[in-house]
Amino acid sequence: MSENVKKFAVGVFAVVMIVGGIAPIAMAQDEAPAESAGVQKPLPISLSVEYTLVSDYVFRGVNFSEYSGEGRERCNQQLSVGAELDLGDYGAVGVSAWFEWFSGQQATAFGDTEATNDLQEVDYTVYWGMDIPNLPLSVETGWLAYTFPHVLGDGHYTNEWYISLAFDDSVLFGTESSVLNPYAAWYVDVDDVDGCWVELGISHDFPLAALGLAGTPFLGDLTVTPSAVLGIDKNQFDTGTNVHNILYGMAVSYDLGTALGIPEQYGSLTLTGTLNFSQAINDDVISDEFFGGITLGWGW
Repeated sequence: MSENVKKFAVGVFAVVMIVGGIAPIAMAQDEAPAESAGVQKPLPISLSVEYTLVSDYVFRGVNFSEYSGEGRERCNQQLSVGAELDLGDYGAVGVSAWFEWFSGQQATAFGDTEATNDLQEVDYTVYWGMDIPNLPLSVETGWLAYTFPHVLGDGHYTNEWYISLAFDDSVLFGTESSVLNPYAAWYVDVDDVDGCWVELGISHDFPLAALGLAGTPFLGDLTVTPSAVLGIDKNQFDTGTNVHNILYGMAVSYDLGTALGIPEQYGSLTLTGTLNFSQAINDDVISDEFFGGITLGWGW
């Protein structure tokens, strides 16, 4: 067994032990907010807004907000907005935009030009997704555009097509809902890079209310979500095909909307703290990264 495969096996075993230790066996990629069963929307549209303050911007194992001599940690600010239209039997289509600010961006890999502001990156996504009839699978495909305001030339912009499959493993475990929420995603750069990126991930939500704490102040409104994502790189870093990194995550979400008594028709409001560790497998290119942050999100 190769050393890379050993590292991945140990990582997956650790996450499974975390899942098994918190509750009996019973999260997929971020989804648009689900409509509450008790509220009828006037339109089949979901909206979302999230603001994140995070210690580092780590993407595919690469830290884009740290540089030699940085000294005191400078946080990143990130904002995402999205809208999704429910097409009924034909799935759903959606759009989103993601903005990232970093006060030290002139000294990072994106600082090719004189910066006039702290905006480091803006990304746009258009997607379509649906559940596959009669199969425990859902599919999503879309287009991602990455723009870097302070980079000149061809590096200012690139884009990817992607497709992802999520498997409802409740059919294997005999449970009412998915257990590990496994998914696979394939991203293909069609502009700057002759390569692709593959992700294999698992996660699971543990609402503490379902674990007997529904009547406990504060704890009853918390959800704990451990996760792990394996990243596989094919030529994106000019090193051939490699198992690139494993991203371990732990998120704790607080249902602010319920705690504050906000009526359901005004949407959901959540506060989420996250801790992440990116384990470098292809350590000729990247290094281990530990980072965390907090997110305030609204969905309707």
